[in-house]
Amino acid sequence: MNGLGILIVGHGSRETSSSEEFETFVEGYRRLHPESEIRIAYVELAQPNLKTALRELASTHTKILIVPLFLFASGHVKNDIALILSDLKEEFPNHKWITALPLGVHSNIIKLLSIRSRSSEHFKEESVSKTAVIVVGRGASDADANGDFYKAVRFFEEANSFLFVKPCFIGITKPLLHESIEMTVKLRPERLLILPYFLFDGKLIQKISHIAGEYSQSHPWIRIEVAPHFGPDPILYPILDERISQALSGKAALPCDHCEYRVSIPGLKNKVGGLNSLLWSMRHLETHTQAAPHEFPHRNLKKHIYVCENVDCASKGSISLIHRLRSAIKKHGRQTDFRVSKSSCLGRCGEGPTVVVYPDGIWYQKVDENDAEELVAEHLFNDRLVSRLVDNIMQ
Repeated sequence: MNGLGILIVGHGSRETSSSEEFETFVEGYRRLHPESEIRIAYVELAQPNLKTALRELASTHTKILIVPLFLFASGHVKNDIALILSDLKEEFPNHKWITALPLGVHSNIIKLLSIRSRSSEHFKEESVSKTAVIVVGRGASDADANGDFYKAVRFFEEANSFLFVKPCFIGITKPLLHESIEMTVKLRPERLLILPYFLFDGKLIQKISHIAGEYSQSHPWIRIEVAPHFGPDPILYPILDERISQALSGKAALPCDHCEYRVSIPGLKNKVGGLNSLLWSMRHLETHTQAAPHEFPHRNLKKHIYVCENVDCASKGSISLIHRLRSAIKKHGRQTDFRVSKSSCLGRCGEGPTVVVYPDGIWYQKVDENDAEELVAEHLFNDRLVSRLVDNIMQ
């Protein structure tokens, strides 16, 4: 058995570009530390998964350091790692397990944000005071992680001289990116720079660019640009050195893997803390394991449309309606985005044919086959309700 083994843990993504950047980053760090056994793992959506990688490392090392390559300590860091470690400690009772802190709020990250804010070919130092900046984080259900993000953005704002800087999120919590852009464009800055506060590439980076592109078209009088995300930048390596050194010295190891009591904050007890957070993480780990890359992967549907084919609706043309909906979707080559399924009675007899669109939760009644093209074009492709057909239970 060898001594120390180091496992650097990433989030994981279905996007190969994300895994490639993560592995490029770790490989660069490994070259700086040839004396250490450094391996990788992912919490979800990619392989090798965390439990498997830890088990393999435990077969050759008696002391294992887990380094979460995450920006902040949210649910994945606080709960998922702790849950997996609780199982492995029973398997390997004589091993020593140490978990380092995530990257957190650090001067090198603030410095990297400033570098990214000036990376555009159109950047001019004299335009800084006329440039509004929106810094976009992933967003978490953990108030502590969201608070650290705000703190980092504030450090960045005070270190620069932009017109103003707004923090926001791409999901999970508010303010969301599109809400922040709406507020910002009303102030009419000459330039709007969107800074992704993300380590690696992925779907959310693409979503940020897509939203920025839409606002750039609708507000051509404002130059709207998206800066690069952090990526595998060597400026982050000293932070990893610090976190590893702190953990090994016992000064700043993550306490959650041996925390007996977790504090429930009033008003947030259903989101973080205690048993609820652990149960949520157990379910989250299980569902994401099932959703990880497998032999028969497919893209997520954007919407699922159910059409009642019970006797009453069928007699009023629901079967023809199903065919017309499917035909309209196929004509535009969008079969992988939308699915039309037959449904048993939806409980709105006499008001059919009934159509329900998920995940929107919109019900339509008295839908004729001649309405199929309009439903597809308006609701499915453009997210606009066909109000004349909306079921009166929705009004």
